[in-house]
Amino acid sequence: MVRFVVMAAGQATRMGRDKLVLPWEDTTVLGYVLQTILEAITLQEQRSLVVSSLIESTEIYVVARHSIEAYLAEERIRKFNSYGGTWIQVPSPKPLAETIRCGLQDLNREVQWIGFVPGDQVGITAQSLADCLQLVLQKLPDFLVPMVGDKAVSPVFFHRQYVPELLELRGEQGGREVLHRYPERWWKYPVEDNYFLDVDTPEQYKALWVQNSKGELRR
Repeated sequence: MVRFVVMAAGQATRMGRDKLVLPWEDTTVLGYVLQTILEAITLQEQRSLVVSSLIESTEIYVVARHSIEAYLAEERIRKFNSYGGTWIQVPSPKPLAETIRCGLQDLNREVQWIGFVPGDQVGITAQSLADCLQLVLQKLPDFLVPMVGDKAVSPVFFHRQYVPELLELRGEQGGREVLHRYPERWWKYPVEDNYFLDVDTPEQYKALWVQNSKGELRR
């Protein structure tokens, strides 16, 4: 089983507000990312049906600053719930390490990999994410790492054997602290430049919005 942890409880100091409630296409920034994850899971399930009668299970944990209603319309809330999604609302912005710990709670023995997805990664595509999920289930790597050239980007999938090290992170330390201890254990997957685009500043949000409206960010 693979757990997606969507990290949506950050402090967003450069944006000055909760950037994840900002509009993106017909939803919010976070809503778009969640929609992409659900589409990727559906794609992977369809592939699994073609090659095997066994569909590998996935689960989604979202760690967010507000209730689900702040980010998703009613229809999409129903869809999220139909996938067994878990929504963890935190009372205030959390540093990265604490968000990771929240996303790792209630980790049962069936979960063998954890993929950490930034809640503002609007460049992510369902096709590439489904490919990552398929590689995880086929290759059984220690780490599945999307790569833009020589740069490791999100979402990285960690085998559960690294959970104790992830739980030891503090402050704004993220999974990269653990990832870069073991570069020889990476299974690399090349992705397009746009894949890791995210929203960090008002200026970046406006620029990405324009690009997306022109169809320059491919889904």
